[in-house]
Amino acid sequence: MIHYYTSKLLATGGLLYPLRRNGMQNCARMSGSTSAFPDYFVILGVGRTFTQSPDELKAKYKSLMTRVHPDRHTTSCEEIKSQNASMAADVTRAYNVLEDPLSRALHLLDLHGQGIGESDSSIVNSSILMEIMEAREEVENASTDDELRPLLRSCQIRQSELCRDLEKSFGDDRVDDAKIQTAKLQYWKRIEETIMEKISTVE
Repeated sequence: MIHYYTSKLLATGGLLYPLRRNGMQNCARMSGSTSAFPDYFVILGVGRTFTQSPDELKAKYKSLMTRVHPDRHTTSCEEIKSQNASMAADVTRAYNVLEDPLSRALHLLDLHGQGIGESDSSIVNSSILMEIMEAREEVENASTDDELRPLLRSCQIRQSELCRDLEKSFGDDRVDDAKIQTAKLQYWKRIEETIMEKISTVE
């Protein structure tokens, strides 16, 4: 009999989870770029690299919001209010994307013209997908916090390792490698989310 997760893999053409997008296609463009995507690194005023300092990102965000926040322009004309409200939304969106390693990697891939599509099943090989499915099965079979917490730690370690790999790949301009690593990171991130949801509901 075909294992449940193997049959699921075959049925989805190799994708255990849809490869998620992060809502960047319809974002307003504050940078004036002609790219299909706004450059959030430009918007926030930081280098276009995967390696980012959380403190610097937060400082840039706070500095920009101090200038464009709608509350600072209550006496301005409606056009100025609208412009600043739009810029404030862009700055907030840029910060939310860049502070998270996964969305930051996805954004970098988009800017390199190597975005991950929702139906792209050729990014990771079958052995990786089987590893992901086995991890998913362990999570589904776990019924207590004591069983789930080690799985959560293991999942977070995998993500940390992938982030280190992404720093090297983007730093060396190895975009193809970064794309594979980002796809892996998406899968492990989704498993982490599933664990967190289950931990909050188990008795």
